[in-house]
Amino acid sequence: MKPGNATQDLIEETLQSLDGISRAEAPAFFYTRLQARLDKQQEPGASWWWFGKPAFSFATLALLLVLNVAALTRYLKKSDQPVQQTTGIQGFAKEYDLDAVSLYSEKDNP
Repeated sequence: MKPGNATQDLIEETLQSLDGISRAEAPAFFYTRLQARLDKQQEPGASWWWFGKPAFSFATLALLLVLNVAALTRYLKKSDQPVQQTTGIQGFAKEYDLDAVSLYSEKDNP
């Protein structure tokens, strides 16, 4: 008995099991239904149907109006406050938060 004979027998058995396979068939009118579904997805207005509804349009306009009013009131409140102008090194240090006390200052070290 040859050492490759068992492997060859297994290969032959596997190939013979494929002899009884028949071609798979789709259900009746499968291609027609698939083509109709693809055509429906290709319609130009199919993906934006919710955008043209009046309820969506009114809700979007109301949201934009509320956001604009909120931004305007915040802008007006900010412009009413007096602006403190600091110049020189103090202004630079304050802008970049460099005037804060460090936890590792030299005074704390022994």
